[in-house]
Parts: sequence; C-alpha cells; structure tokens
Amino acid sequence: MSRLPLRSRAQGFFWDHSRRPRRLARGIQRELSVLLHRLRVLRGKTPPPRVVATARGKPVNRVNDPAITVVPAGTCSPDSLKQFLKRQTESSIVSADEPAITGDFLFLAEGELDGLPATHLESLLLAAAAEDLNWTVAGWSESARGRFGPSGEIVRAPGSCEVSHGLLRLRCREDDGRRPVLGRTVPHMRRGDKIGGFPELQQPFTVSAGPLRLPLGSKSISVVRTSVQPLDLALAPLPSVPGPRTALFLLPFLAVGGAERLLFDLLRGLSETSRLLVVSTDPHLETFGQTVDVCRGITPHVYTLGDWLPREALPGALRYLVRRWSVESLICWNGNVLFYDDAADLKRNFPRLRILNQLFNHEGGWIDHYSPSLVAAVDVHIAVNTPTAKALCRDRGVPSDRVETIHHGIDVPQELSTAERMVNRRNCRAALGLPEDTTVVGSFIRMHPQKRPFDIVRLADHMRDEPIHFLLVGGGPLDDEIDRELQRNPEIKLLRLPMQPDARKLYDALDICLLTSSFEGLPIFLLDGLARGIPCVAPAVGDIPYLLENGGGVVVDRPGDLDSFAGALSSLYDPDRRREEGERGRNQVYTSFGLHRFVGRYESAIFPKP
Repeated sequence: MSRLPLRSRAQGFFWDHSRRPRRLARGIQRELSVLLHRLRVLRGKTPPPRVVATARGKPVNRVNDPAITVVPAGTCSPDSLKQFLKRQTESSIVSADEPAITGDFLFLAEGELDGLPATHLESLLLAAAAEDLNWTVAGWSESARGRFGPSGEIVRAPGSCEVSHGLLRLRCREDDGRRPVLGRTVPHMRRGDKIGGFPELQQPFTVSAGPLRLPLGSKSISVVRTSVQPLDLALAPLPSVPGPRTALFLLPFLAVGGAERLLFDLLRGLSETSRLLVVSTDPHLETFGQTVDVCRGITPHVYTLGDWLPREALPGALRYLVRRWSVESLICWNGNVLFYDDAADLKRNFPRLRILNQLFNHEGGWIDHYSPSLVAAVDVHIAVNTPTAKALCRDRGVPSDRVETIHHGIDVPQELSTAERMVNRRNCRAALGLPEDTTVVGSFIRMHPQKRPFDIVRLADHMRDEPIHFLLVGGGPLDDEIDRELQRNPEIKLLRLPMQPDARKLYDALDICLLTSSFEGLPIFLLDGLARGIPCVAPAVGDIPYLLENGGGVVVDRPGDLDSFAGALSSLYDPDRRREEGERGRNQVYTSFGLHRFVGRYESAIFPKP
C-alpha cells in the first residue's frame, strides 16, 4: 500500500473511514430539509407531507413462513390465479378460500392478473416488511420526473378503485403515533397497459405524498417520520430457494444506454443455464428512459429497489436476496454507491460469495472510490479497457491475478449490399427530414458532462457553411441546457432527437459516427457504427485508440479540441475513404469484439469451473 501514489492512498483512506461521517452528513441534510419544509409552511405554502425515514438496528417484527395468504375473489378465475402464482418468484405463500388462516399478509386476487410482473408478490413483501406496514399497494407507473423519485403516481383504470393489487397485514396494529405510515405503493414501471384494482377495502388511510400512504387526518404540511428495519433479519424465517447456479447483477438503474445493451446481451447468453437476478438501487428518472420491461423479458428476477424502498432499506434487501436465492456471484455493473459502501460487509456476511466489479474508466469516477477494504472484498476486478486494468494494479494495489480485461462485444449484423444500404439510407433520411446530398454525422449519447454534448453543438456552429449535417440523439441531465443552446442558434444544421429505446435503426441515416467524450471505456455507440461499416471520429480516451488501430476512422488527440475534430470530420467527406475506413472498422469489430467472445469471457469469470 505504501508504494501507491499519494492521491490513491488518500482516496482509499477516505472511503474506508468516511462511511460514518457521510451517514452523519446525510442525517444533517435530512433535518435541514425538514427545516426548509417548515419554513415553507410558515410562508403560507402547503407542500405535501415531508416523509423522513431512519434505519432501525434490529427488527421489531419478523415475517413468518408462509408469509402470504392468497385469497381468490369473485372475478378471478381459478386458472388465472394458478398461472399467476406459477409465474411468481415468491414461494412463501398459501392459498385458501377464506382469509382466516396462516400468513402475516393477505393478498386478495382480484381482476386482471396476467400483466403483473413475476416479482409482484415478492416486491410487495419486501416493501411491507421494510417499514412494518399494515397495507402495501402496487400500481403501474411511468418513469420519475425530476431529479429524485418516486417513479410516478399509480395509474388507475377508469372506474377502478384507488388502489391496485396489494398486501394487507392480517393482524393490523392500531396507529399509536409511533407508526404514522400505514402503507407504501410499489410502482412497477411499464408503459402502456393500465391495470385495474379490486373492490375497495375500508382502511383508515388516504393517499398523499407520492408513494407513501398516510393515516387519515394527516395534514399536507405534516412532517412524517418512519423507521426502516433490516430486511435480512425481518425476513430471516423465510427459507432459501434452491435452483441452478445463481448470479446477481447490481446496477444503479435500467436506463436506455450501452451499459444496459451489454447487460441484456450477457443475460441472454447466460439465461439457459443460470438463475439471474437484476437489482437496481436508484429511482428511475424520465430523462434517462427505462428498459425494465426489456429486462423482465429475459429474467423474471428484476428488482427495482430504488423505486419502492427507502434508501435505508437497501443494504438489508440486498443481503436478503443473496441469502434467499443462494447467490453464488454478485456483479457490480457500471458502478453503484451501495456496492462501494457495502462490498466489505457483504463479504463478511457471505464469505463464499464471489464478488466481481466492472470498471470502465481509469481516471475519475468509480476508480476514485477504491479502498483497501474494497480491493480485498472483490474477487475479480473486470476492466473494460487496458488503461483501466493498468491503473487498478499500478494505482490501486489490486493484484494482477485478480484483474481481467474484458472488452465489450456486440452481435455484428449481416452485411448489406450497396443497393440495400442506399435504399435504407434514403428512407431513413426522408423519415427524419435530413437532406439526401450531404454528409450526416450522428452522436447517440447521454446528455451528460462526460459526453461533452455542447462540443457537438459548437462543432455544428463552427461548420455551418460546410456540406455537413449533425444528428444528436439522447437524453439526460443537460437536456434543458442543450435545448436552450439550440434555440439561441437556430441556423445551425443539427437535428435533435430525444432518448430512443432502440436507436440502431437510425444508423441507416449516418455517414460518420462522432464521439466527443472526456472519458470512455469502450463505447457501444462506436462498436455499433463500425459493425455497420460507418467510420467514426472520436478522442483518444479509453481503448478507442485500440479499437481504431487498424483503421475505421480518425482519432483526435484530446477531447475539446474542436479544430481537430472539425478537420477529422472534413477528412471523411470523400465517400471512397469513408467506405474504406468503414470496411476496416467492421473487420476489427467482427474479429475482436464479437458477442460470443464477450459472453464466454464473462461466463468464465462469473461461474468458474470447479
């Protein structure tokens, strides 16, 4: 450790010793927010109740096995209920014709059950146990709007009651002032179908404050305090579920982007022989889009914990899932605060758990969170490029035999004839309103400072007199600023499109792929473009120089050098050169970045042979 750079040693010391101070800082921030809430009330405003959650050290009430009694209602057919229960991941249930038997909670099976996700009962149970709730409901929701969750309001079908399928505690306790929150909604994000509820049960609560259900009589200006019990202890009586080799993928959210594309390709490759859990810990935000439904189409075990559990409940929920599903390997995918804080605790609680951490950048970001305890807890550190692998060993003290470099991989599409490409090009440009006789440069990125989207706007302004048109696709925290910048420069030739669930169809319109990022691992956007024979212009960050070492476009020495980017784009105006560079890039992707190789390397790392 003493041989590591001073900066690395200082960062490691901070992350190993700052957990308690950071918790204290969050507590201070929480109380300041309560004070701000009260000041708004004093100024005559009526904000919704401010709900404050705190962690409890020991569980007050454990959930017994079986946990849920399922009771069919008049409009639910026996076959529909049977198929619903067969799909559910939760197995600690018992069925009955009357709700007068065992089980801590009652699930009244009413109405349409076919569209409910496989984790419906399990997620309701986790939410109910976390805050020791009397009532927990679930509804369909769009992605969250704004910086923080929740994931939106419940979507109700016309004529339905105000609640959807949910759990009712069989032995409800009266609210004595110490348990002010009776229930919580569990939003299952999905676009489209609206699922109705069941006949209203007379319970003393009303809807208020987003996802929280407060007692009748709660004022809009109230400050409501609730406590969260450790889920791994509260649900300890529930047995582990045997099954095939099991891996848990932990990530912040299931957005629309390259990281999710890679994850889904990997899950498809592993799904035939393994049980796969996908756990997200942050609320899904509208600007990033969501791919929850796509993930549910690959594996039933999809848990969007950040959308329906308080932050304080997440560590216990993760420990519970690892124990309940006999997880053999846990993989942190694309960085996650919960993982970096709790990896060492996970290892102490589950010494045989194989822990893997995927890292995509060698400077800034998650590598700065590395500490001696994290290095010791992680069994395999997966670097997505060679600079990251070197930095892990050189700057973070990770033994070289615990570092694996696994480059991204994609499924290379079938090569089209020149005539087919021209027809697709013409049709796609016509649909987008792009000119046929100009060079179209595309950037499919998150609107985030890392991606430097303003550089693309400035390039479009800088090259406004040249035969070039820009296509900027994506969403993120800089959406509004980018839109304002474009409104100030209406003359530039740039088409801006919001985040697309699948932007691959838009590659038909492109002549060049452009990336301007400050740092990268190995961008899927470039791999996708090169696999289609489209040359690219990109900065010399991550393993982009390795990707383009045999051709495929132009590498710019440093991010932010707009003159060099403009010169690189101009050098690809010639169609013959674009075709030549595109063929080289396609060959490189086919040879070194194929999907089969990517899945095989990860499978060996996650499930090593005995």
